[in-house]
Amino acid sequence: MIIKSNIHDYQVKFVESLDFFQELKSKSNAVFVCDSNINRLYPDILRDVDKQRVFLIDALESNKTLDYVQDVYRFLTPIPEKKKMQLISIGGGIVQDVTGFVAQTLYRGIPWTFVPTTFLAQADSCVGSKTSLNFESFKNILGGFYPPNIIYLCPDFLDTLNDRDYYSGIGEVIKFLLLDDRREPDFEQIAALVADLYKRESRMQAIRASLSVKQSFIAEDEFDQGKRNLFNYGHCFGHALEATSQYEVPHGLAVIVGMMVANAVALGRGLMSRACYSRLNALLFVPTLPIEFKPAYFDESEIIKGLMNDKKRVGKDLTMIIPSSDKIEAIKADDIKPQEVSVAMLLIIDELRFV
Repeated sequence: MIIKSNIHDYQVKFVESLDFFQELKSKSNAVFVCDSNINRLYPDILRDVDKQRVFLIDALESNKTLDYVQDVYRFLTPIPEKKKMQLISIGGGIVQDVTGFVAQTLYRGIPWTFVPTTFLAQADSCVGSKTSLNFESFKNILGGFYPPNIIYLCPDFLDTLNDRDYYSGIGEVIKFLLLDDRREPDFEQIAALVADLYKRESRMQAIRASLSVKQSFIAEDEFDQGKRNLFNYGHCFGHALEATSQYEVPHGLAVIVGMMVANAVALGRGLMSRACYSRLNALLFVPTLPIEFKPAYFDESEIIKGLMNDKKRVGKDLTMIIPSSDKIEAIKADDIKPQEVSVAMLLIIDELRFV
């Protein structure tokens, strides 16, 4: 799969085993930025690499900051290849964001390769060129667009995911299939595909389908100025929920809840039928989400504060991506009132499990 970009085109390469690492390790200018948990689970990947060329990252949201990035700069600047070094990023979205930001800003840009290791990263974030850091209480407001030169997608990494990481990816897959404007969403077909994701071939089929949707949107709006904004379906509320939970609720699960809230707002506005609302919640696996929520996560004032801080907000009201009909047909609504969010939260809270 070739992704066209105004910066530079890049390739998504599907591989069947971890053997491709031999090629990556053979590059004399390679420097690896790796999730510490991946290094623990797959010790053979980097076992024979000079430790002076391996930077391990704990994949924590608190590490997506300028302060932490400075540690990466300090590690990389003594390396003699300088601008000619090749960064190899191994991990999920957090590792991708940190590495991509460093690659974009160090020496005014150095080449990098991405090996996504989570379902979420393989089905979503690996494509799109975004690099993002958090600043104080604001999520993903620092960064830019700087794609890797090549992305390696290997299904082996998905075999060691826990339930939370697995469901996080499912949420984004469902989102893409619902937003695919090349065809009307088929709820039954989506449900059948998602229900079969315990099979490797089904997971890869879902990943290919998700990336195909993303590729089609990026072809029209690479830099997030219009149509691509619709991918924030579920993200406006989801980002606020991540913050109120101190990131105890991982991104993908927060987005699932955010999609529920967006659907509830659409229901309240008469844009969506009750039958469609119920079908969507069933599709999102709400009763079986592998997490128990705490009431504090849904503190109304903190949620609204988070939505006020959302980088997509452009006016005095709140901004959300919501369905405009039972066919989804998402729209960007910049006139959401706090009261609408409060009512939507009351509606969806009854469907979640709480401790």
